[in-house]
Amino acid sequence: MPGFPLPRRPPSFDLAELVGRKTEDARERCERDGFQVQVIDAGTPSAVTLDLRPNRIRLHVRRGVVEDCHQG
Repeated sequence: MPGFPLPRRPPSFDLAELVGRKTEDARERCERDGFQVQVIDAGTPSAVTLDLRPNRIRLHVRRGVVEDCHQG
């Protein structure tokens, strides 16, 4: 139902495993687990929304490699 928060479901893997991986490999891993992915270039200042979406994983990447990631 729209307007109701989605239940928080942890990924079936440890998000720390994504750090150091190529962006596309990390994206595929998250999508295969049923998450939407947002890629953020860590080398470029950008705005991100503050909305909490438990079905989203944000990948902070630099030069095509994941530096940090989090769910929400």
